[in-house]
Amino acid sequence: MLNAKNFRGSHTSDAIAATLKEMLDKWQIPLDKVHVILRDNASNMRKAMDNMKVRSLGCVAHTLHLVVIEGLLSQRAVSDAVASGRQIVGHFKHSPLAYSRLQDIQLEMNLQAKRLQQDVKTRWNSTYFMIASLVEQKRALSAYTADHDLPSTLTANQWALLEKTMNCLEPFEELTRKVSSATSSTADVIPSVTVLKRVLSMETEADSGIKTMKRTLLEAVDKRFSTVEDEPLYVLSKLLDPRYKDRFFTSADSAKRGKDALAKELEEDVRTTTADGASTALEPPGKPP
Repeated sequence: MLNAKNFRGSHTSDAIAATLKEMLDKWQIPLDKVHVILRDNASNMRKAMDNMKVRSLGCVAHTLHLVVIEGLLSQRAVSDAVASGRQIVGHFKHSPLAYSRLQDIQLEMNLQAKRLQQDVKTRWNSTYFMIASLVEQKRALSAYTADHDLPSTLTANQWALLEKTMNCLEPFEELTRKVSSATSSTADVIPSVTVLKRVLSMETEADSGIKTMKRTLLEAVDKRFSTVEDEPLYVLSKLLDPRYKDRFFTSADSAKRGKDALAKELEEDVRTTTADGASTALEPPGKPP
């Protein structure tokens, strides 16, 4: 972390660009040395990068988060089940007595005493973790409702929907964890998105009840990641990564465009090196340049 700054006032694109430029100037980093800026997907952030004339990329984890939200809201039965689950978690979060009673039940059932996880709109994958915690404590929660009231209850069908939703969202959680790790790179993006599309395209018997959500998730991935194979940073880094090379492109045309872009990049690099005179160092001794 080189610099953090409190941002006051309206978050306009001009104000964001000016603040970033001020931070770069403080560290004597000229704009032509900025390789790429990672940003969220807000329009003011996009415009700020355009105003600065620097290359930028949207945060992949944030984009996945937006895809999941779109999918969860697409099917009423799923969103209702999630909303009921959220009310249940909120009840235990705000009532120490209720949590103590649930903890006693967990111990009686030889279950590990765990708190239910509340989801947060701005926390990626938090809804997945909330659903997973509810499913894990299904037996304890069912026992709790036999003697105590809850603000909402889940029917057998809703429990089934939550389990299917959790399984459907698991690849998103895995991918978010992968792209958020310290060892991740831009080379991972295209392969990860391609695999995610394949998983969502597969139809199974377990899709019953969540078909609309799964279809919406696939459509959202297609829409929000529609340009990944046109972004040079993603394409070149994948081609140069020995794990991926020219695999995971969704079409032969995309692969050809990527290879052409790499060849052009190498030609430009050779021209620049030659112009700087560095190539003469490679000539055998005594041989005329």
